[in-house]
Amino acid sequence: MIVETRTLFFSNSALLKAVAWYQKVPHQSDLPLGVVTAVAPKPGGGLTIQIQQSGASKTREVVFLSSKTLGLLLLFCRRQKIPIPRDASKELNADDDGLSLTIRTETMTAAPMR
Repeated sequence: MIVETRTLFFSNSALLKAVAWYQKVPHQSDLPLGVVTAVAPKPGGGLTIQIQQSGASKTREVVFLSSKTLGLLLLFCRRQKIPIPRDASKELNADDDGLSLTIRTETMTAAPMR
């Protein structure tokens, strides 16, 4: 068996850009319109997103669970042309400076017939 493990680190500035890409997805209802002012990783791979809506005096907080965050990051990787294997296992880990996405694939091996 061959095991490949890759770790992609998304800084907080990259997470802001990923959220901006997600906001442009047609018919998404998770994020209201407005300017994303801050993104903070949560333990377990979630995100807390601060949005300043037009005409509002306070920012609105939106929380993404790890499953929604993973979808957001996969969309961002697709837009950035970073290949992610569909059948690989994926794990998110939070850090103060961003999120880490660990991707693990296992390939079975064979020997030639004698």
